[in-house]
Amino acid sequence: MSSSKIAVIGAGLAGITAARSLTAAGYNVQVFEKSRGSGGRLASKRSDMGRVNLGAQAFSTDDAQFLQELENWQQSGWVEGLAADPTLWTGAPYMSALTRNLLGHINTHFACEIRTLSHDDNGWSLHDQHQHVHGPFKQLVVAIPAPQAETLLEPCAPELAGQAGSVVMQPIWMVALGFKQPVHLKQPIDQLHNDAIAQVTLTPLSDDHPMQTLMLRATDSWSSAHLENEREQVIADLSASLASVLSEPLPVADSVFAHRWRYGLGALTQPSTLLADAQRGLYLAGDWCGTGDVYSAWRSGQHAAQQIISQQ
Repeated sequence: MSSSKIAVIGAGLAGITAARSLTAAGYNVQVFEKSRGSGGRLASKRSDMGRVNLGAQAFSTDDAQFLQELENWQQSGWVEGLAADPTLWTGAPYMSALTRNLLGHINTHFACEIRTLSHDDNGWSLHDQHQHVHGPFKQLVVAIPAPQAETLLEPCAPELAGQAGSVVMQPIWMVALGFKQPVHLKQPIDQLHNDAIAQVTLTPLSDDHPMQTLMLRATDSWSSAHLENEREQVIADLSASLASVLSEPLPVADSVFAHRWRYGLGALTQPSTLLADAQRGLYLAGDWCGTGDVYSAWRSGQHAAQQIISQQ
């Protein structure tokens, strides 16, 4: 057991995993998240369509340790396998519910954006958007997208900032179309893609979803080319692109929205589970440290916690 104070910046899966492992080992952990909720790219949104996953719609793994963890989460009712493909997993009943369950009662500061860091003999101090100072903390885990990590760390840890800066992140546009009267698709859902649309995910009508929902994930090349477009234009363009794939007019959706992930996809050229300056107690974690997937986020958070525990 340890009473060491540890800060984790970022309440996506990597940060939450690190915080859970450290809390289980007896550490005093505080999590700082700039958004109002947890999840990162496992976030979900309330809408007229019901709860909609904004980022990853499902994920898979062939890692035995992660599979065991998923089975534990399944027993708790936090994840479920997809009926169409049991090798694919999703949060139950939606992705951000999984991350909220994983966070549990860990001390988390939401809507708290850490903008600068400082380090001295007492450890790390975190300065937020309201000029409040948190800390000092003996160890710090930074689990945010690589470009944000680069900006945050440049003044205090330029070498690690440079490594984070080497990651090229691609944006991703997501568009949700909701229909009160279900659209009957003639093609299999996995064939609905083209130069603009990388993937379409269908959520049928149910008690939790008053509309059939088609979630369109744009390709990274299309998203990059249309990064600064207005949301209304993105919705119109991707809806038209879907209609062209269907080879028939698309009914007017009863509810729509678009979400832009400015830092959607990207990973180190040479994958690593994390980057660290162990002497100063600074650790970077995230899916971008591996291959950019959900498993990489979980493994990176695990490794960060293990590194801290092993230093004691």
